[in-house]
Amino acid sequence: MTGGAGLIRFFEDETPGIKVGPTVVLVFAAMLVVAIVIAHINALIQA
Repeated sequence: MTGGAGLIRFFEDETPGIKVGPTVVLVFAAMLVVAIVIAHINALIQA
């Protein structure tokens, strides 16, 4: 059984595509949530 760090290093080294850090992923996820909340509030105001 290998440690989690080895598994993370394996996936970071072997996966093709753009490299984004966990902070970038969290920021984009937070912006998506905020955009959805704003859209719901806007829909409630328009109704």
